[in-house]
Formats: sequence, C-alpha cells, structure tokens
Amino acid sequence: MNSTYQEMEQTDIKARLYIDAPLAAGAVIALPSDQMHYLLHVLRLNLGAAIGVFNGVDGEFNASISAMAKKQCSITIADQRRQQIYCRDLWLLFAPVKKARLDFIAQKASELGVRVIWPVKTDYCQISRVNDDRLAANAIEAAEQTERLDIAEIRSFDPLHDVLAACDDDRLLIWCDEASAGHPALNITTALAAAPPHDKAAILIGPEGGFSPAERHYLQTRINCLKISLGPRILRADTAAISALSCYQSICGDWQS
Repeated sequence: MNSTYQEMEQTDIKARLYIDAPLAAGAVIALPSDQMHYLLHVLRLNLGAAIGVFNGVDGEFNASISAMAKKQCSITIADQRRQQIYCRDLWLLFAPVKKARLDFIAQKASELGVRVIWPVKTDYCQISRVNDDRLAANAIEAAEQTERLDIAEIRSFDPLHDVLAACDDDRLLIWCDEASAGHPALNITTALAAAPPHDKAAILIGPEGGFSPAERHYLQTRINCLKISLGPRILRADTAAISALSCYQSICGDWQS
C-alpha cells in the first residue's frame, strides 16, 4: 500500500475541511458559521473530534475541535499529515450551461484534477452570466471529498479569443469538435496517444450549438491545437467535459501514476 495512504489511515479523522487561513502546528482557528454548522449539527461531532484541514498551500494537517459554544467553534492545528502537492497543469475551457449542469462540471472537473476551470463566451453560447462564487464553492467541496490538496482556480467568464490568447503556444489545446463526431482519424484516445510530449494542456468544450464558422477557422489556425472527436455521438457539454477529462487523465495525465 502507498505510504501516503498508510499515514492517512493511522489517524481516524471524522471530516476534512478547506481552511482559508495559514496552517501551522499549534494554531487555533475559529471556524465560520457554515463550517461550524457542518461539524456540529450535520456530522454531530464533539469536543476533541479529529479532523483534517488544508488550505491549498501548506499541505494537510491533523486538527481537533478544541472549543464549542452555541455560536462558536474553534479547532487547534496539530502535526502535518501530508505535504503540499499540486495537480497537473490542466485547464478546462468550456461554454457554460444551465446552473445544475454547471455545478456538475465544476464538481467533476475538480475531482478529476483540473487546475483551472474557465468558462468562456462563444458565439453560440446561451448563458450570459456565471456565478464565480458558486463555482468556487463546488470546487472546494469536491477537493474536500476527494483528498485533493490544491483548489481548482476559477477564472472569470471571458470571451473565447481572450481565453485562448492566455494559452501559451507550449500548452496543448485539445479542441473537442462536435462536427468531427465519429471521425475515426480524430478519435480522442488515438489522438492523445500520439500527442507530442507536453507539460501543460487545456481542454476546450463548446456550447450545445457548437462553434461558429469564425471560431472554427480561428482554432484551425492555432499552433499546438489538437482537434479530436469524442466518439460517434454528439454529447451534451457537461458529458463531453467529463469524458474528455477522463480520457486525458488516463492517457496523458496523473492516472498514469
């Protein structure tokens, strides 16, 4: 068994929380009301209960509930249980969808190890506004549940051209092209297996109406852009995002290790 998981099993923690504060042994941290409610009223933990805490920077620490009152709960930080590690430099660029499915994308992208979650405005996008705070909350909750130590960065809802301009030429851009559905030469597993070596990647998912002719022309002229097909069926945007991320992680990403 991996030694990291052996160490984690030695301490019977009852919950795992993201803490927006520096972490160090001996520190006492008062929890916000939502986390207090979760520990005391949802999980029904008592004084002294062991929890794990992380902040996306300092690694993960053991901690325990050290003070409880009607409207206050504090934890005391103990020893570090895991050193900080970061997920692979993988971005998800996608045209946003309706709220419930947008929550799903943020949750599953975080679970699958995406470092940046970036909603983009495309010509055929039907959504005009994205709640960044809601996306961030979904990413944090997913990190808490999946033993992830860093938090996916949520970027603002920006036009496609601006987002692609932020992608350096050495970042492999994986363009999921719905118009290429079923094209055997563009099959994602074959294309990724033959992709050039790279340390950074971005997966681009379009809106349900697809990319416009102007956007398609622009993408076809980009350096280091890999056009792929996600199989014989045209997938919904949320299904396409999770399918592409799963394929990438299994062939090029951290599922290999």
